[in-house]
Order: sequence, then structure tokens, then C-alpha cells
Amino acid sequence: MKDLRQQVIRQFGLPAAQAFYVARAEAGLWPSEEIIIKRYFPRGANVLDLGCGTGRTTIPLFQMGYTVIGVDITPEMVANAKRIVEAKGLAIPYEAGDATALRFPDASFDCVLFSNNGWTQIPGRAERIQALQEIRRVLKPNGYFIFTAHVRRWNGFTLFWLAQFIKQFLLKPLGFRVDEEEWGDRFFSKETSAHDDLPHYEKQYIHIPSVAETKHAVTRAGFALEYCEQSHIIAHEHGPCSPMFYVCKK
Repeated sequence: MKDLRQQVIRQFGLPAAQAFYVARAEAGLWPSEEIIIKRYFPRGANVLDLGCGTGRTTIPLFQMGYTVIGVDITPEMVANAKRIVEAKGLAIPYEAGDATALRFPDASFDCVLFSNNGWTQIPGRAERIQALQEIRRVLKPNGYFIFTAHVRRWNGFTLFWLAQFIKQFLLKPLGFRVDEEEWGDRFFSKETSAHDDLPHYEKQYIHIPSVAETKHAVTRAGFALEYCEQSHIIAHEHGPCSPMFYVCKK
């Protein structure tokens, strides 16, 4: 898991990934994000934006009147986020940090956001639960935590999940090498270089949990699950995927 964690950090720091996320910094909140944030985050709240990347969510939160700090595990993300807000003249603090070991004291924040399925890019079930426990620790009593996760579904992905099942539960016990550590892990191709004529591709990790698995993790971390719905239901968004929003209360 430690090697996979370092792989995730390294891949998000590669030039092609940074070019993509620097461009995405101007995209702003998804319509569903804006609706959920306005519904559950009180005006003027002190917000921790975890997995902030280059500031796609941090900047709008600041402009909406929240006191916000952006934290990301990838140093290159933080460096570019700082450059972007400096150019904009915005006083938003950013720092590198690990969601499984936050440096903040207990009850530091009114609210926490972990956007764009960032929680599911933490390798390992125990580590993902540890992140939830850390987030709960730094939240004030009755504070809200919002995060998103892709939904594991068979419709349209039957062959993929069947292959994953064979690798995880048949080949792995027989000693065959399987990249996926846990049921629900997925690797997909990601462009990693833009320095020559031919793009290079590496395998990018993400965990695709079932809704039941995610609810269990939320409960085990000590949260109360207040709301759970897919983004296209919240805001009638149309896209290649519709992640599930989870709204948790301490």
C-alpha cells in the first residue's frame, strides 16, 4: 500500500497531470457541489478543502465568503495552487498534507470538503477509514463533512467487474500477480507526459466502492450520514459519470 500511495502522489505530480489541473483550476464548482455546499456549510464557516488540487474548489469557497485552507498530498499541486492565487491576488493559504495524518488540532474546522472522488484515491480500506477518522477529529461538534465517490455498478461494466472478480478471488489466491490490492480497486490509463510527440501512459489508481461499503466506512469512523445522493439527481448534471455525494455530520 505504501508503494501504491507513492505512485498515486507521483502520477498526480507529473507534468501532463499538472497541466490538466492548472487548466481545471478555473472550472469552478460543479452545480451539484454548489447546491450541497450551500445547503450544509453555514455562511462564513471555517472550511478545510482536502485534496484541493490546484484550487478548483478552494477559490470558489473563498469567493463565497468562507474562511478556507487548501490541503493536498501532492507537492506540485500545492505549488501551482499558490501560483494561481498569487496571480489572482487572493489570500488563500495552501499546504501539503496527508488526509490520514492531519496536522491540525482537534475541532479546528466548522466544515470539511473532500471533492472530486479524492477520498477513493487513498489506497487501502484501513487508510481510507483512518482519513475519515482524522477528518472527524479536526471537525467541530455538529460540523459537516462532504465527499464524493464513484459508484460501483454492473450496468455497462459487467465484463470489467467479472475480470476483476476472477483476478481478485481466483488468480490472486493461486499466487498470480494482481495489481489490485482490494476488491473494488481499478487502474486506468492516464497521460503522463507532454514533452515529446507521443504521449506516455501509466496506470492511475482509484477505488470504486459500493454504496454499502462507503456507508459502513462512514459509520465506522463515527460519523452520522445525513444525506446520500448522486450528482445528476441533485443538479440534473449530464456527464460520463455521476458520483455519489455523502454528507456526514460529527
